[in-house]
Amino acid sequence: MELRGRAALVTGAARGIGRGIALALADAGVDVVLADLAEGGGAPLTYELAGRAALEAAAKEVEQRGVRALALTCDVRRASDADAAVKRTLEVFGRLDLLVNNAGVVHFEGLATFPEERWDLLFDVNVKGVFLMSRAAIPALVSAKGTIVNIASVAGKRGYAGGTGYCSSKFAVVGLTQALAMELASSGVRVNAVCPGILPTHMWTGHLASAERGGKVAYDAAIARMVPLGREQTPEDIAQAVLYLASAPNVTGISLDVAGGMEVW
Repeated sequence: MELRGRAALVTGAARGIGRGIALALADAGVDVVLADLAEGGGAPLTYELAGRAALEAAAKEVEQRGVRALALTCDVRRASDADAAVKRTLEVFGRLDLLVNNAGVVHFEGLATFPEERWDLLFDVNVKGVFLMSRAAIPALVSAKGTIVNIASVAGKRGYAGGTGYCSSKFAVVGLTQALAMELASSGVRVNAVCPGILPTHMWTGHLASAERGGKVAYDAAIARMVPLGREQTPEDIAQAVLYLASAPNVTGISLDVAGGMEVW
């Protein structure tokens, strides 16, 4: 599928993977709606979420690539926000060809001490958010014969100690991707997922590689221990996978690893 002239909605687009995806889509000639919480939202996390300034800066970078951009505040946990984001996309761009469900949060901790509110938050954002955004976008995507790309994780294919909550939520995203691909196939809408490995995004550096967890030394050690190709992944790596899945007309229901060999199935 030719991407130039299409329109995409990317959640969690203010920084990290989402920003990288938005920029890659812009380089491919796609108009992009960048949606993000753009505030802390009272989320019980151990790291800081992106703010409005970061979202607007990312949208400006997209525009500088010669396409249209729209920055939207959107809490994917709310059906009203999901519906409003799709409605606004159609009002401004007149179409929606690609939904990238990238918004996500992380918390690693042993199950015995895992706070209930953080467990609920993981599933509200990582799973319910994908459900609500996809449900809101389906009519427009059916009309455009468009596609959905969900950002899952290698933690959605293999369990990791301390990752009961995060792994469970990402396993759910992989299952949702497979089932929705079957549901929408007859409508010409494809649904796939990308499973990133280890990236230097705020989720990693602010939580999994925080000072109390060993900082950069622990982060580098994890890469050396876990990634056969020996380097971290980048937002650009993930974005290239999204571009492929967005334009591959006969691929649906897959969860594509971009993890340097961490997982191979």
